Order: sequence, then structure tokens, then C-alpha cells
Amino acid sequence: MAFGDLPLDAPHKPNKGMEGGACNRQSCQAEPALWWNHGSHSWYCADCARDIGEDIVNRRDWEYNFQPRLGHPMFETREQMDARRPVQTPERPEMLTDYIKPGALGPKWSPRKPKSSSLERLLRKAKVRAS
Repeated sequence: MAFGDLPLDAPHKPNKGMEGGACNRQSCQAEPALWWNHGSHSWYCADCARDIGEDIVNRRDWEYNFQPRLGHPMFETREQMDARRPVQTPERPEMLTDYIKPGALGPKWSPRKPKSSSLERLLRKAKVRAS
């Protein structure tokens, strides 16, 4: 069933937005949903992935704000994601197996953000006072 064939209040299939299930778009329940949207974290059918991804506003926003940091398109199939996923080897067990590189979401989301020197002073003072 293509986008727009269903009313907005149509009941959703239980597999809506899941890999291989029904498309996640509101008025679409086409199967199989084989395209992962990195923005909404859901699966879409090929037609909806093309329509959403090629929308001029969505495409420009992704290309300007996200693709330079993340290094991949907005929609990908499982095969495309697996092809760019780092392979963990016995020689390099520290390699990440996640799709998002550390720090890719900016310094705000970096797991190892250093503390400022003023914060460290305040923490030392609070520790001394507490003991």
C-alpha cells in the first residue's frame, strides 16, 4: 500500500517501522521496510525513503548539518550500514562496533569531555569541606 492510500487515523500494523516490516510513514504501510532513516531511527519502504530523502528541505538539512559530521546519507539499507561498520579484530579489540563514531555528534556529546580548570578547583574545595 503506497503513501496516501490510507487515512491518517488508520490502525497501524504491529510491525510498523521495524526492519522488514511495514513502512513507518503515517499513511503508508507498504512492506518490506528496508531503508533505515538515521534521523527518525525507523525503517521505511523504498518509495517513502526516496520521497523523504529527496525532499529539498530534508536533503539540504541533512547535507549541511549531519552528513559532514556523520559521513553517511540519511537513508541506508542494512547492507550499506554493515559495509561501513568497523570490523572488530583480535589485534584491535578497542575498535568501535557502533554505527556512530565517537564525538560525531559534536563536543557536547563526546564521552570524554575534559573538565574546566575552574570546575576542578570548585570540586577540590567541595571535597575538602566535606571531609
